[in-house]
Amino acid sequence: MQAHRYSTADDLYRAQAALMQWTREAGDCNYLHKGDVGHQLFNTCYGYDKSEVFRYWLGVEDELIAFVLLAPHWEFFNLQVAPSVRGSAEHIALFEFCERECLRLAKLFNTRLKDLYVEVFDCDPAYSAFVEARGYQREKRGLTLTRQDLQDLPQAELPPGFRFHEVTAADMDQLMDLHNHTFADKWNAASYGAVFNAPHMEREWVVVAPDNRFAAFVNLWIDPVNRSLLFEPVGTHSDFRRQGLGKALMLYAMRRLQAEAGIECAYVGHEPAEKNPASAALYASVGFKPRFEIYDYKKPIGHSPRKF
Repeated sequence: MQAHRYSTADDLYRAQAALMQWTREAGDCNYLHKGDVGHQLFNTCYGYDKSEVFRYWLGVEDELIAFVLLAPHWEFFNLQVAPSVRGSAEHIALFEFCERECLRLAKLFNTRLKDLYVEVFDCDPAYSAFVEARGYQREKRGLTLTRQDLQDLPQAELPPGFRFHEVTAADMDQLMDLHNHTFADKWNAASYGAVFNAPHMEREWVVVAPDNRFAAFVNLWIDPVNRSLLFEPVGTHSDFRRQGLGKALMLYAMRRLQAEAGIECAYVGHEPAEKNPASAALYASVGFKPRFEIYDYKKPIGHSPRKF
């Protein structure tokens, strides 16, 4: 099968449309949410040529049957295939192609690739066996995927003086500051602006503090086919934690999109509770319940970068 490279935003939209249909047909086990595709491509793989890190394959009727996000800098790839392809000889060939491409890209980018990782949901023993047959072994639990069916939503209000705001391109300086004080200090206004203005972006909502600083944020991704919402990522500025801002913002988003877009459920993933108890407690307080455990499976590769 011929691998096609990312060329235009239409390639992203085609992959998202296929993924939504696959999920509708086969359920959400071992499938990304539609919002994960663009987030991984434009945020996780920020700075990399999209034509190198995104590939897709077409079937006999020109329908999309598989796509992959290649992230050798994270020692990782995420291959998504149509339900009819799962476990087939074609699936094996695609999987092995992804391994070879990760190694080629590691050499091209001159990055270390000691191991390769893939994610496996605990709901699919057949896929666990599939990756184990390719030489991978379960290493650790990487994420817990949780879901809220938008029933019995708790109440939460912002503290006095705080308000909700849907950001625009004019807000880049404050957004950059918010993201840098939430996770890692890696963005400037131009670099985060490139992510914000990329074709994958849908909505980013924030809480504005009384002093007009941005205090918390959520990125929102809507799957209209399955009527679902993904939060990815969620964060609160280090100066404003433990005030209930993230909880209030998530509940505001769910209620608003339930009314405006007919959303019936929402997803959010987080690190295991024993590793990040604060995230687990936040999402549990919003009514999210564990849906799947996602495990990292590892295969030793042993490529080292060139030394100059």
